[in-house]
Amino acid sequence: MDRKTYSVRPFVDADHESVCRLYSIINPEFPSTPEEERHWDRLMAAPHLVNERWVVEERGTRKVVAAGGIAHSLYGYDPHKFWVSVTVDPAHARHGIGRELSVLLDSEAVSHHAVCFWTNVRKDDARSLEFAQKQGFAQLRTMWMSTLDLSEVEIPPPSEGVAALVQEGIRITTLAEEGPARPEVRQRLFELVSETEKDVPRMGEHTPLTLDQFVAQLEGPPSIPEAHFLARYGEAYVASSDLERDLARDDSLVVGYTGTRRPYRGRGLASELKRRALEYARRRGFRYLRTFNDSLNLPIWAINEKLGFRRTVEWANLERRFAPEGAAPSPSPPS
Repeated sequence: MDRKTYSVRPFVDADHESVCRLYSIINPEFPSTPEEERHWDRLMAAPHLVNERWVVEERGTRKVVAAGGIAHSLYGYDPHKFWVSVTVDPAHARHGIGRELSVLLDSEAVSHHAVCFWTNVRKDDARSLEFAQKQGFAQLRTMWMSTLDLSEVEIPPPSEGVAALVQEGIRITTLAEEGPARPEVRQRLFELVSETEKDVPRMGEHTPLTLDQFVAQLEGPPSIPEAHFLARYGEAYVASSDLERDLARDDSLVVGYTGTRRPYRGRGLASELKRRALEYARRRGFRYLRTFNDSLNLPIWAINEKLGFRRTVEWANLERRFAPEGAAPSPSPPS
């Protein structure tokens, strides 16, 4: 990287607009907003969590043309495992900027005694995949985004199995009906999510959120209590599926987390909650729903595909291990 043309500096809050612009160039199907990114910063503000970023400016224009970062996983916390990212404006590619940020991240690996880095790269971006491989990353699995166009699908009626579940005493409700601010509701929902998240495929091992982190997420800008569907048996929640606001697009919603307690799986609860989410979105005039799936989460993908979701973008989930543990990573080959 030509230091006369570009400079690297730490990220500051005012950079959110510029960095979201970069993210939207690389992933136009799923743009981000400063509001979302600031909400994520608040979730990552715990003292034990690393969340460090840098930007690259073009000296002449002061325009942010690249960003890089290292952060712990909120849902799979390990003090020595990190998600990393390098994002470069395509108009400034092939100037050594990505390489410069990667060297910076290598130094952070040493200072934080990292044993591995995780990242994801679009599978249709051959140049970035090649760059990641040169840095020592290897693909572990795939994550894909799927889209449902509500103008092109018929929403199915409730299945006969749902009536049987109601006969057994299971009641379908929403977070809005239950009272999203009630402490006992938050506690019950937290218990459901903490239990069911253990079975969600992820990079690394599952670590539960604290109740405070969970509540902060529940109160975040994307949350829609009336679109958060719950199955309740007695005082306990046994299944949950929610929709979230797409803060970048008025015609879309994002499918959030779906989980069912083990004794109630395979009986159509998740399908019914998702079906009701489709009805909610259509009644309110939304056209698109978007969701994300790990390639190993086949049960959820089967439900989504049956409802009409179709894959639109795929990312490779990559891992780079450092050996021996905590040692400095070997120098990356030139890009």
